Amino acid sequence: MLDPSALGVFFKPGSVALVGASSDPRKPGNAALRNMISLGYRGKIYPLNPREESVLGLPCFKSVLDVPGPLDLCVLLVSAELTLQVARELAERKSRSNDVAAVVCMSAGFGELNTSEAGQRERELVQILKSASIRLIGPNCLGVMDTASGFNTNFDIGAYPRGPVSVLTQSGAFGNSFLLWAGSTGRVGLNKFVSIGNMADVDMAELLAFLKDDDSTRVIGIYLEGLADPRRFFRAAREVAAVKPVVLLKSGRSEKGTTAALSHTGAVAGADAIYEGALKQAGVIRARSVSEFYDTLRAFGKQPIPAGSRVCVLTHMGGPGTLCIDEISALPNLHMAEFSPETHAALKSILAPAANVGRPGGYIDMTAAHYETLHHQALDLLFRDPNIDAVIQILAPSAFLDQKLLANEVASAYAAQTGAVKPLLNVVTFGSFANELRQGLENAGLPTFDYPDSVARVAANMALYAHHRRAAAPAAAEGDSGARQRAPAAAQPIARARGEARISLLETEAYEVCRQYDIRVPPFALAHSPGEALAAAETIGYPVALKVVSAQILHKTEAGGVILGVGSPSILEQSYTRLIENARRAAPQAKGAGVLVQKMMPAAVELALGGIRDKLFGPAVMFGLGGIYVEALGRVGFRMAPLALEDAEQLIHEALPPAVIAGTRGREGLNVESIARALVCLGRLLEEQPEVDQVDLNPVLSYREGCMAVDARIIIRQSGKP
Repeated sequence: MLDPSALGVFFKPGSVALVGASSDPRKPGNAALRNMISLGYRGKIYPLNPREESVLGLPCFKSVLDVPGPLDLCVLLVSAELTLQVARELAERKSRSNDVAAVVCMSAGFGELNTSEAGQRERELVQILKSASIRLIGPNCLGVMDTASGFNTNFDIGAYPRGPVSVLTQSGAFGNSFLLWAGSTGRVGLNKFVSIGNMADVDMAELLAFLKDDDSTRVIGIYLEGLADPRRFFRAAREVAAVKPVVLLKSGRSEKGTTAALSHTGAVAGADAIYEGALKQAGVIRARSVSEFYDTLRAFGKQPIPAGSRVCVLTHMGGPGTLCIDEISALPNLHMAEFSPETHAALKSILAPAANVGRPGGYIDMTAAHYETLHHQALDLLFRDPNIDAVIQILAPSAFLDQKLLANEVASAYAAQTGAVKPLLNVVTFGSFANELRQGLENAGLPTFDYPDSVARVAANMALYAHHRRAAAPAAAEGDSGARQRAPAAAQPIARARGEARISLLETEAYEVCRQYDIRVPPFALAHSPGEALAAAETIGYPVALKVVSAQILHKTEAGGVILGVGSPSILEQSYTRLIENARRAAPQAKGAGVLVQKMMPAAVELALGGIRDKLFGPAVMFGLGGIYVEALGRVGFRMAPLALEDAEQLIHEALPPAVIAGTRGREGLNVESIARALVCLGRLLEEQPEVDQVDLNPVLSYREGCMAVDARIIIRQSGKP
């Protein structure tokens, strides 16, 4: 990745040329120039249009070669065909004056059209500019806004309130809708905005890296549709999220891969499922709706990061309070606080006798017997309680209260906090007095929300990010922090299978690869006769499982190629014969089929560990409930490989119900650390063996002393496959 500080010219250029400026107020070239002026840009502006003498009182030039002074940046608002001509002129100017550093191309008609001609035009535009070391944002975008410098290329939005929120968007329409909503309500102040368009040069990862070091940006919002290089993006996102919150709204879900039928992992893998895991791995907060995206950005923009996940709900209305608690109870990242005895006693002393304090824990219903200063007193007690990390207050404006005074009392209680400041999220319900109260709180820097259930989701997002910040490993530690040693012996069976044009390893080969990566498997042996099978079973110890081993039989169970619980020599001989017969019926062309004799392991919770080499994400690890449930329930999660031990542990807790992890119905709890280490090892396998396409370890049985894969399938790439 290039030096992100070099992108500063896009936000604070000393001078800018606007190609396509117009004196016609109905054209984008006029609106963009007006908006740049109205936002307060203080640099030198050069309108360019060969048919105009001046635009908005500024002298107009015919070409970028005619601009007299130093030129930092050029905005292109002309037809796609003309952009190439201007790009050549910019390259010529750069060779003469060495001044132009950046281009914002707002013109459409490039790669977004999905035609060979348009794609070639985009590639040529990038090549011309790159040859002159000129960076490009776009094409097909609305460009850049920076409320600090006043630089603005957006032809829809001019003057705008300044604030701590910066937004990166792949959709100019979505980005503008967010700004128009936020600006009209006054609830969000903007710092920087980039509509990035086709990302032909400057991409989302570079912009994230730039905003990481931008002191005036407190929180970053991203609208994402898709990425050509997700790994690059998530490396940058992980580094940024360790410093400041990143909130992402993603649209679009892609189809499952064409090789899905080859493995359970492939059957449940999809781009969105891997995106979900990668976002969690990077510590990025994913919003599930447009409103949640807006509200979470506002909360991070105006409030401190909470110390933990313990929240208190303060209200004077039972119904909305109950709805809020219902939502909190359903959220894994948020918990109701328990008042300290001192706080409980103090609240009881100032509230009406009928008030509900602590039923359930962390809940206060002040009842209708509330007044302005009482809110100040109650909030002051809650902010002082060490058992509380954040406060949600639900307010219903009424004619019996002075709304301005109520806003002042709430704001003064918040401002009076000492030490670590706790977040305060206020819900203001609707009514004729609501706007006055809402505006008073917003003016005091306190974000307001419309609904008691949605504010709970915002609080949960803040708590989740707080957890990430506390637990974040150094950005460099993308994989396991321990020393890693490659397993070259694992490449031998993989090379052998590729040489024989097989699409998968034999199960015995898969076990050998697992062993090389410290993934435990049961004792096993390969037999090619009943006698060899008897000898193996005597060595391994009964009971054993028998499985047919043949390159022509991928799905052994469907072919009748698995017999479990073989407990004696006589049954073993019969079972061996039956397996070979079943194999010949299932695959008459199969030659040299053998039988795997494997120690029959005691029953335990069945888990599924898998890996897939996604065409976008590269290697990714999967985890979930095993056996038949992996596809039937689809309760699985993903992480990009390599992954750290903490990433693996988080994945386990995300994918499994707490009762399964803790142990139920007499079963002992899972050994989470051993499962996590197996996931880390599986990630190493995928990272170090690029010929491996998919891995299925299903089931993996969890025991107190560790976990063990009792079935393994490894699918490999064929020679020449991308």
